[in-house]
Amino acid sequence: MKKMLSASRFWLSVAAAIVFLASCATSKKAINPHTYMNKQYKELKSVLNDAEVSIIKDSVKVIFPNNVLFASSSDELKEEVKPTFERFAGVLNKYDKTKILITGHTDNTGAAAYNRDLSEKRAASAKRLLGSEKVSSDRMFTWGLSDRDPIAGNDTEAGKARNRRVEFVILYDVKQ
Repeated sequence: MKKMLSASRFWLSVAAAIVFLASCATSKKAINPHTYMNKQYKELKSVLNDAEVSIIKDSVKVIFPNNVLFASSSDELKEEVKPTFERFAGVLNKYDKTKILITGHTDNTGAAAYNRDLSEKRAASAKRLLGSEKVSSDRMFTWGLSDRDPIAGNDTEAGKARNRRVEFVILYDVKQ
C-alpha cells in the first residue's frame, strides 16, 4: 500500500512538473509582431499630439511636421520639442524589438545639393535627440530624401510647409 501511495505521489509530481513546464513554454512564445506593433501604435497615438501616427501592415509611421521640429531652413531642433521627444523615446524604449528609419525631407525651394544636405542633417538631429533619451543608436538609421518624396504640392506655402518634415518608420525587428 505504501509503495502504491509513493508511486502515485511520484507520478502526480511528474504530471505537475510537466504541466508547469508546458505553461512556462507557452508563456515564452514569441510575441506576434502584428499585436506588438498595434500596441506600440496605440501608445504612440496617445502620447504624440503634434505628430501624425499611422499604422501600415506591421510598421508604424510617425510624421513630425517641420513647424513642430525645426525653424525654416534649419536643422536645429526647437527647444520646445524636447518634452515630445522624451515621450516618443519612452515608447520606443519600451518597445525595443523594433528598428527605426528616420527620414529628413525638404520642399523644392533651393538647390538640390543644399536640400539633400539639409534633409540629412534634420534626420541626424532627430536621431541625436532620441539617442540622448537612451534610444539605442543600433536601432536607428537615417536617410535624407531632400524633396524627392513630397506629401503635398510644392506650389503653395502650405504644401511646402508640409513637405519640410521628419518621418519615422518603425519596423518590427524579425531577428529579435
